[in-house]
Amino acid sequence: SDMEHWAQAAQFTELQEAFPPEVLQPAAPAGMAQGADPVLLKQVKSGASWFFTVAALSMINSMASACGSDWRFLFGLGITQIFDAVGREMGGGGRFVTLGLDVLVAGVFVAFGIFAGKRHLWAFIAGMVLLALDGALMLVFRDWIGAAFHAFVLFWLFAGTRACLALKKI
Repeated sequence: SDMEHWAQAAQFTELQEAFPPEVLQPAAPAGMAQGADPVLLKQVKSGASWFFTVAALSMINSMASACGSDWRFLFGLGITQIFDAVGREMGGGGRFVTLGLDVLVAGVFVAFGIFAGKRHLWAFIAGMVLLALDGALMLVFRDWIGAAFHAFVLFWLFAGTRACLALKKI
């Protein structure tokens, strides 16, 4: 009750004799490699988080479509929108079959986000290629806002890729 903050026991001079020397060495924060630039790590995490955002928005759109709603976010994956349109035409169980395909596509983007967040360069590159192809679908269907969103996300994924490359050189 007389302390203003919490600290590890090894940080108190009165208790340092009770701990072996390796405990007294400060460890790198979780997820941070020794000597890694925290700004670059933040850029990698920020870039990787866009995969989760795209997957979440697409799934919200798909669930709304499966429930029969015409409402959707302006942003999402074009391929899931195509699946949803086909599911509406099929009616009944078709909506839920296409919802399963939507979950699969969103799952791929979530996997890219997980691996990109762990600084796997291949995840950034593969995800950017798939997102660019999906953006081309938006252009084919003249969804200019969706295409612009894809370009915006690709910009941030590219920034994460550059940070990932820079960290690999450290």
